[in-house]
Amino acid sequence: MCASTKERDHVVIVGAGVAGCHAARNLAVDHEVTVLDRSGIAAEATGLSAGIVAPTLFYSDAPAVARYANGFFREFDGSHGFSFTKRDRIDVMTESEAAEAQDLATRLSEEGFPVAYRDSSAITERYQQFNLEEFAGAVVYEDTGWVDPYTYTTALQSAARERGATFNLDVEVTDLVVDDGDVSGVETESETIDADAVVVAAGWRTSRLLPDGVEVQIRPYRTQVVVLEPGEPLSTEFPLGRVGTEHVYFRPEHNGDLLIGGGHYPIDDPASYTTDVDESFRLDIADFIPEFVDGFEKAGFVNGWAGIDTASPDTRPIIDAPRDAPDGLLVATGFNGLGIMTSPVVGPTVRERLTGDSPSFSTDLFAADRFEDVPESFEYVSTSDV
Repeated sequence: MCASTKERDHVVIVGAGVAGCHAARNLAVDHEVTVLDRSGIAAEATGLSAGIVAPTLFYSDAPAVARYANGFFREFDGSHGFSFTKRDRIDVMTESEAAEAQDLATRLSEEGFPVAYRDSSAITERYQQFNLEEFAGAVVYEDTGWVDPYTYTTALQSAARERGATFNLDVEVTDLVVDDGDVSGVETESETIDADAVVVAAGWRTSRLLPDGVEVQIRPYRTQVVVLEPGEPLSTEFPLGRVGTEHVYFRPEHNGDLLIGGGHYPIDDPASYTTDVDESFRLDIADFIPEFVDGFEKAGFVNGWAGIDTASPDTRPIIDAPRDAPDGLLVATGFNGLGIMTSPVVGPTVRERLTGDSPSFSTDLFAADRFEDVPESFEYVSTSDV
């Protein structure tokens, strides 16, 4: 992990998801930036995400990262048509998880985050639709919320364009061009595009674009979402949250429906999988939600979908030059379903790798060399276990 010493005026970014658009916005202030994508803005994993924002939870061991990400969403709110919906989050805990959850809440509170542990009776008094008889309590986060993934990404695109970035969509990159150990551009189906640096932010396809002998430790996995319509619309105080033991997360929709995600598992051939939700996942949710939340005994099924994301061994993204990569090549991948909430760190981290400009947080968490001894066939770990 090191910053390049070469002047890199033109940067090509492969992928117009949230990571690619964030990198473009950050670099375009003083670089020529070209973003290429085979499908369009937020066309794959980004557009299928739930848009949940909870950096304090998932970066509880890196307060500076959490503060930076939290701050970005609030500062960007209202820009280019983007809006951030603030809403509390509850992470529901069993009796065996309660002591560790209380310690976590205490530590985060002492760090200045609005986080507290509450027992099940206090949770149901505050959020009356929940049935927590089988649970001990929950960690309550008051700095969380969600965004619409597509609107958020198009807002980032607009901000990047405003700074001079160019977006060429429906252009598929087929290969990288490397000369004497230095990346010099990309090949598309119709032309060669010269570049001084290339950032590959192409989700599970990232590995396919790397030169022979260059590897990045990511695994594709499939995840699923369903949306249910309750008997009465959920209130504007209904929180988002997670039940780790059930491997599900949830958040309200603006119209009072409930989005529930989960059903994730690693796969070998991402291109062969359908975007339709599995019947087995629908049935699992139909069994669990009516027992967990009042008002869903006769809930209507609104829609459901499935998508492919990429996992890293420790559930944190890799934003760096892979080992043995040609000079000037970076990847931004392995977001483990947390791409939206982690996205604010992508631009500053890419910038540090290319220019040496250090952000307000340490980027060591995103270094590629942290996995030097981890095989490509590493065991998949769900963020439900974090």
